[in-house]
Amino acid sequence: MKNTSLSPLIVIAGLSFLLAACASAAGSPPATETSSPSVAPTTGGAQAYEIVTLLPFDAIPAIDDPEFLSAAQADEEYAPDEMVIGVEFNGQARAYSVPHLSSHEIVNDTVGGVKIAVTW
Repeated sequence: MKNTSLSPLIVIAGLSFLLAACASAAGSPPATETSSPSVAPTTGGAQAYEIVTLLPFDAIPAIDDPEFLSAAQADEEYAPDEMVIGVEFNGQARAYSVPHLSSHEIVNDTVGGVKIAVTW
């Protein structure tokens, strides 16, 4: 049994969120760079930098309707020290994996009857 200071519900919820998001993102095409950085010449010795767009609009998909793991499944899938964002409303708790949020940045969910957007 793993020693952890996180609530098993938080760990389980975070793990299930990560797995569900990975499954939904599996069909997403990889983003490509649209231009390379450059410096535009200017007068007076100053340089003007060109803004470079690396990802097209809406290239990072939000996670809608996330699925969560049981506590036992979460113990098997995740490390005890995995960083999560924990949320609790009206007695219902969720944990969202920070490493997973780093690639999706937003989760739309309903916790305890309250619609929320979890962002990172």
